[in-house]
Amino acid sequence: MTAGFFILFFVAVFCALVFPVFVIGRRRGQRNPWAAFIPLLGIWIVLFESIGRSGWFSLLVFIPTLGPLAVLMWTAVELPAHHARSRWWTLALIVPLVNLIGYWFYAFTLPREDASLAAT
Repeated sequence: MTAGFFILFFVAVFCALVFPVFVIGRRRGQRNPWAAFIPLLGIWIVLFESIGRSGWFSLLVFIPTLGPLAVLMWTAVELPAHHARSRWWTLALIVPLVNLIGYWFYAFTLPREDASLAAT
């Protein structure tokens, strides 16, 4: 296998994992949903802004061991509650491997936010 194949594979997997978060940001009317494509922190920046928190909370990911787990739990619990969705979504967003599919379903079933509400 060539190095080009591995790079292409890595980029495809990265885009497949990040795209649902980009869609969540767009549907919630965020100014910069493209930030989801920033490696390491982008996903968390968009998710925190989507639940009404500062994107700076994404820096918690850098706390060894507990940081990523705490951020994953926090966003999985707060995301459905903040968007007036069922708490059952928390289960789909938190279980490993299920969450890879869960974020896709969550993003594409999330209603678009009214533009007049997004400005406030």
